This record gives sequence, structure tokens and C-alpha cells, in this order.
Amino acid sequence: MKELLIVKEFIELVKIDVQSRNERRIADVLKDKLTALGLAVTEDDSAIKVGGNAGNIIARLKGEPGIPTVLLSAHMDRVMNSGNINPVVHADTGIITSDGNSILAADNIAGVCAILEGIRKIKANNTPHGDIEIVFSVCEEIGVVGAKHLDFEQLKAQIAYVFDAPGRIGRIITQAPTKCKIKVGVKGRSAHAGNEPEKGLSAIRVAAVALSRLKEGRISPCTTSNFGSFHAGNATNVVCDYAEILGEARSTNDYEMEQYLQEVKQIFAAIADEYQTEIEVSMQMLYRAFSINETDAVAQIAARAMRNIGIEANFTSGGGGMDGNHFNANGIQAIGIALGYSKNHTQDEQIVISDMVKCGDLIQELVKEIYRSASR
Repeated sequence: MKELLIVKEFIELVKIDVQSRNERRIADVLKDKLTALGLAVTEDDSAIKVGGNAGNIIARLKGEPGIPTVLLSAHMDRVMNSGNINPVVHADTGIITSDGNSILAADNIAGVCAILEGIRKIKANNTPHGDIEIVFSVCEEIGVVGAKHLDFEQLKAQIAYVFDAPGRIGRIITQAPTKCKIKVGVKGRSAHAGNEPEKGLSAIRVAAVALSRLKEGRISPCTTSNFGSFHAGNATNVVCDYAEILGEARSTNDYEMEQYLQEVKQIFAAIADEYQTEIEVSMQMLYRAFSINETDAVAQIAARAMRNIGIEANFTSGGGGMDGNHFNANGIQAIGIALGYSKNHTQDEQIVISDMVKCGDLIQELVKEIYRSASR
């Protein structure tokens, strides 16, 4: 019956039409759910800063004084989607998938549902606890920009658990990379492609030569790069005079990241000289890496809580950013917790129901473990 409740809520929430910068509908639903659970709920002004229609939701459940405050986090948005998600529950295998025509949005509705379920368990069992803070953020999937503009003045917590990671329950993310957005504008010269092509300079060709000289993919164990978007031209009878390339670089090693970004700039500068044209390269740091030691309290509390409910803890690093990057940058030690989903951002996305349910148990146990640690 408990499992049925969380599955029902999961289906309810993934079926709401949500996009990054368009989280209003789900934000209103979640504010009502949190209020009904007895939490004090506010919404910050990040909507203005991200150009969206909803801000980050911040909720607080008051607890006993003298017990450390804990922050629980998940994000409300999902990767770009059709707005028509139809989840399918496979009772025989214990998983939920989409109908194959869209993502499932387990990333990150599973995290939202686990937190709501955890709060229900805490209240139903009168679990002793200190203050519990909850952040449901916006615009995580477009560069973790919602948490970047979070009103940290409203938060008291010094430790946080971000329920936003793929993998089976037990996976704990203690390290996540820096991410840099790269935008390149390549100028060419237009000319009639049939009458006088020699007077033109193809921005497409110039850009292609530059890309062929760049390292891409897995640069090192710490660093990756991907140039995933290329826009140029609109006719075949005109030599293309402008091309735009969008890419990214990620690294858990800031020195390696800086070296790679310098190499990117140098290669494009050399190509600009070679073809006697202009190439503009702009780079924007979206978030900075974090690394938590396994011996730190935030990690050890999670490991003990998992052991208490029969889960084997597995510390690992992650390849993607999360709201935890900004929490750590603002003095709140944060780690990521896996929820049982896999193949996120694709139409093959799925989640193991028992893992999502167990995450609700884990949240209750985390609160218990924090209480015990403070009482020792």
C-alpha cells in the first residue's frame, strides 16, 4: 500500500507538462502538497533571474532545537520533452518506463516523490528530528541555473542530500565536475556559389577544420568535452558567411579544465589567422566542481543510515552537475543520492520502484541518524 502511494504520486507528477523555465504548474502542486504536510513554504525570486514563470520552492519543517538542520533537495524541471509523458508500470519486473514516445522524467520526479514520502514517514511515525529544509529547484536541466540563484539567506542547513542521481540505491555521489559552456562564432564571406565562389569564405569549412583539430570526448579520466550543436547557412547557392558552434567541457580537475579551455582558444585563434577571418570564442562557467571526503560527516551519516536499513553504500563520482555543486559553493556540504533510475534523458529511461520506495525509508533514517549523532 505504501508503494502504491508513491507510485500513484510519481505518475501524477510526471504527467504534468513541465519544461525548464515553465515549472509553474508543478510548483503550485508541490507547494500545496508541502503545505498539507505541515511545512512552511516560500518561493524565492529566481523566476526573474532565470527568465521563467516559477522560482525555487523552499520549505521548512520545524524540529527540536539543538539538532543540526538537514537540507533535502530535488529539482522540478526535466530535459526538453513533448509534454505528453505516459508512464507504464510493469508489475512483473517492478519498474516504470514511459510508453516509448518520451522521456519518463524519473530524473528528477523520483527525487521529489522520495522526499515527499520521507516527510510523510517522519510525521506518521513521530520521528524525532531537528529542522528539515527542502529545496525543489527550477532550471536544473539547463545548466543548474535555478540553484545558482537560490536565496541561500533563507537556509540554515550545513549538510544536504541531493536526491538527483542515476543508479541503484546505495550509490552516493561525493564528487561532481565543473561545467563550462562554450560558444564559438565563425565569420566567413558570402558570395554566389555558382558565379564567384572563389570570392567567398565558407564559415562551415573554417569551423569544420577547427573542430577537426580539437580534442573531444574523453580527454582524461577527469575531463570531458562535447561540441553538440552546429548552426550555419540557409541556402546552398550562397557561400556561408557565419557558423555558430555550441559545446561544453566538464572536469573534476580545475587545472585540467583551465588547460583545455586555453587549448580551445588557441586552436580557434590559429584557425582565424590561417583563414584571415574572425572567430569569437566565449566561455561561461555554469558551476564549479565539488569533492567530499568519504570520512566527512555528511557522507558517513548517509552510509550509516543506509546500513541501518540494509543498503550497501557505494561512494563514487558523477559525470554531471547537480544542485549540490551550488550548495557546496555556498558553504553547505552536499552529496548526491541515487534513486534507482537509469537511461535518463532518453526514451528508454526507467526506474526501479523498490529503490524509489526505499529512498523514502532512507530519508527517515537520515533524519534519525542526524538526531542520534547530535545526542551522542
